[in-house]
Amino acid sequence: MIALPADASAAEAPAPQEGDTVNLSPMPLAVFVVDASGKLTSWNKACEKLAGYGLADIHGGTLDSIIEFDDPPGPAPSIAQRAEIEAAACLKCADGRRLAVRVLVAEQSFGPGQSGTFSVIVIPRAGQAPPRYALIQDLPVADLIEDLPCVFYVIDRSGHLLLWNHQLEEALEMASQDMPTSDVQAFFDERDRPMIVEKILRAFEDGWSSHEAEVVGKNGKRTAFLFHCARTNLGNLPCIVGTGLDISARRQAEHGLRVRERAIYSSINAIVITHCEGGGHRIEYVNPAFEEITGYKLAEIKGLDPRFMRIEHCDEHEHMRISAALERKESVRAVLRNQRKNGEIFWNDLRIDPVANLDGEVTHFVGVINDITEARHYERRLHHMAHHDPLTGLANRTLLQERLKSAVEFAVGNAARGALAFLDLDNFKHINDNFGHDAGDHVLREVAGRLRENMRDEDTVARVGGDEFVLVITNQASLDDIADLVERVRRSVNAPIAWERQHIIPGTSIGVSVFPDDGDSAEKVMRAADAAMYHAKTLGKNNFQFYSERLNQIVHEHLMLEASLGRAIRERELVLGYQPKVDIKSGRVVGAEALVRWQHPTQGLILPDRFIPVAEETGLIVPMGEWVIDEACAALKTLGALGIDDFVISVNLSARQLRQRDFAERLARTLARQGVHPGSLELEVTESHLMDQPADAMEALAQLKALGVRLSIDDFGTGYSSLSHLQKFPVDFIKIDRSFLGNGLVDGHAVITRAIIALGHNLKMKVIAEGVETREQLSFLREHDCDQMQGFYFSPALSQERLQRMVCSGARMQY
Repeated sequence: MIALPADASAAEAPAPQEGDTVNLSPMPLAVFVVDASGKLTSWNKACEKLAGYGLADIHGGTLDSIIEFDDPPGPAPSIAQRAEIEAAACLKCADGRRLAVRVLVAEQSFGPGQSGTFSVIVIPRAGQAPPRYALIQDLPVADLIEDLPCVFYVIDRSGHLLLWNHQLEEALEMASQDMPTSDVQAFFDERDRPMIVEKILRAFEDGWSSHEAEVVGKNGKRTAFLFHCARTNLGNLPCIVGTGLDISARRQAEHGLRVRERAIYSSINAIVITHCEGGGHRIEYVNPAFEEITGYKLAEIKGLDPRFMRIEHCDEHEHMRISAALERKESVRAVLRNQRKNGEIFWNDLRIDPVANLDGEVTHFVGVINDITEARHYERRLHHMAHHDPLTGLANRTLLQERLKSAVEFAVGNAARGALAFLDLDNFKHINDNFGHDAGDHVLREVAGRLRENMRDEDTVARVGGDEFVLVITNQASLDDIADLVERVRRSVNAPIAWERQHIIPGTSIGVSVFPDDGDSAEKVMRAADAAMYHAKTLGKNNFQFYSERLNQIVHEHLMLEASLGRAIRERELVLGYQPKVDIKSGRVVGAEALVRWQHPTQGLILPDRFIPVAEETGLIVPMGEWVIDEACAALKTLGALGIDDFVISVNLSARQLRQRDFAERLARTLARQGVHPGSLELEVTESHLMDQPADAMEALAQLKALGVRLSIDDFGTGYSSLSHLQKFPVDFIKIDRSFLGNGLVDGHAVITRAIIALGHNLKMKVIAEGVETREQLSFLREHDCDQMQGFYFSPALSQERLQRMVCSGARMQY
């Protein structure tokens, strides 16, 4: 509160306390207090000064004796009727002057027992009244009031201003002459007005009050003030003197603090605030997220050092970094593990920053904890997925390369021995095709489990392809130890696997390379094991082979053969030989089988058993097969031009060709282009290829049969076809495999040959025997009514020119 002395000599009086009455005089605005009849009851000294009357002159008088209102003709309004209406009037001064004034009558509503009492505020009109400062310039406190760093005001019980400073005018955006006529309630928002009235009443009753409120200017400007009010008397006139301190900046700062506090409270990250005390750090505050993440409530950890959550001997380097930063009072960021209240370990990304006071002294630290446990687990899952096979859970090729590289480098640097075993499941395609892909996946998972069971924890088991597995075996004492382990693995893989009341037997071919003997890098070791595995396949499958220099040479030749085979097809290095087929009853040459050879520019003639498997593996068998068919059709066209119309040339068909969707369409176009009758071309398909996917084979054979070409089953008796399938296949011939004609047709071979001939005839098929080399074989076939034969006994494969001469000359087989 501000105490204003009545005169200069009172300036040294002690400041009043709350509840004291503060006397202020003189005041600049003249105020009379009248009752409802207009009788003067009190006035301030400003009235005496402005009108020139002394106390004796106006005591007991009426308002009409001093104020003459500019009323229209007729009865004069009562005092109550004049309330809250600003009126023009003349002030009758003691010296006879008539001073033009504005008069505002206001009922005194603040304070008990004031009903029917009115304040009459006299305001000189513009041009006649001195400026506001002139009214107070002779006051000892005038300069003080104007220079206050706050608003200053005096109001009477009517709620109108008696005195104010320029700061209040600026806050209200009002001119001086408008100030006295305004009710102070109008300076505030409507919602705040009841509170303002209550505070002013309290000041009148209790002697003082204080409150915060926003003043609203005439043009909408809003300013927040902290108001302090005190009761005083101006002569006989009770009033309120008060100040208002602009707290807009404080409120804005408080709002910012509340927003930040709410942000901290609502943050999903855990936040902890510690106080620096005696070289330690004690918890002062934690937000709800901290409580949720850690399980600790503020009440149970307040005053503790946050390090109570650390895990001993864990992330020690990060803890050292944090301690060093706190010692230097610097910011730090670390990723480490802590322990929740329930004992769980969690990962957190921690950021710690210092907080300094106004003197620059660091007094607190703020730690922000981001729980990244799920992210870390996700990273680990991603890492596992990136380095492991999803089906079996084994290491994939990426992880294998890392482990193998480390193992080879260790072996090279430490004179140790290790081994790499490359496993390829035998006939896995047959398992998928006949039992289904679910069964195939089950087999792969079962094999993976068996491999893990046979290997040590420090070894690596990987799946690198559909049915390919790799073992990295470290620290082996001898080759015998490696051989024993690999054989144990092979037997384990070869054990039957149960699947839907059936048993699947998955054999495996294994190639083994030893490092660093067979290579000092991961790439060399892998190539060596792959070569050894390929060699195991060629030796009949379901065995294991070690890599050797000789094997390397074989593999190198194989790779060179593979690389040059494509060129051979493009450069027309392939040639066809035609082995005649003879009707056994008549001895007449009725057809020939087209047999492909490779006339290599440097190696000479290469037989099909060397390059056909390579063509099958690489897919080159398809363009090669198309070339063979085209050449055979050209040969038939030439024979037709020579008048040989009933001659048939057979061509071997690979499984890849048979499975091609548009094979029949392309064959039809070839026959039409060459002008060859479809019945002159015979396609031979091996029994094993037909039974690989019998349903698809049935559909493909039906399309070919619809073209009119002849069909035969090659190598009959070596596969596993059933009679039910055999009678459904639309074939014209079956060919007895040459293996049944060996050993002089003794023992069971003769029985099987007779059975095949009888079976073919019963199924309305003709039977051809291939590989006939002796008279005894031919006699046996004649005796049991075999239809046709081919073999060295009659003729080897001939060139097209020699075949043409043989057929045109009418050559026959002699008995």
